[in-house]
Amino acid sequence: MGDLQQRLGRRIRELRAQAGYSQESFGDACGMHRNMVGAIERGEQNLTLKTMQIIARQLKTTVGKLLEGLE
Repeated sequence: MGDLQQRLGRRIRELRAQAGYSQESFGDACGMHRNMVGAIERGEQNLTLKTMQIIARQLKTTVGKLLEGLE
């Protein structure tokens, strides 16, 4: 499971950077602390579906697209 979390975290990091967000500004937009964003991007934080939905919305994508091809 950890490997999947790490791959998802890398994808979120890439999309966040492409969108021009810092970890802090992205955390603010999502309603979470930048430390949580860092933990997600490192694959240390297991995401709930609700959190994935919030992240996907801020990145102007879908949960399905975030997960696509990660398995």
